[in-house]
Amino acid sequence: LQYKCDWYGKKLIQVNPSYTSQICANCGKNNHRLGLNKSEWLAVREWDCPNCGKHLDRDINAAQVILQKGLAIR
Repeated sequence: LQYKCDWYGKKLIQVNPSYTSQICANCGKNNHRLGLNKSEWLAVREWDCPNCGKHLDRDINAAQVILQKGLAIR
């Protein structure tokens, strides 16, 4: 991707995706797998943030957190 960004005069922003499915995109609270072990957490597709009550799809939430982190870096 870097060469494409260079070609078009754009900046590549890299974000570490680790734990982004555990951070609420609404309030920013890290929920640490909601107390579940890793294999249990991977089976969870949707969850409610215990801090703000927002209902979240794990993958969509992770994408939103990655976007927020990327925008914060710029």
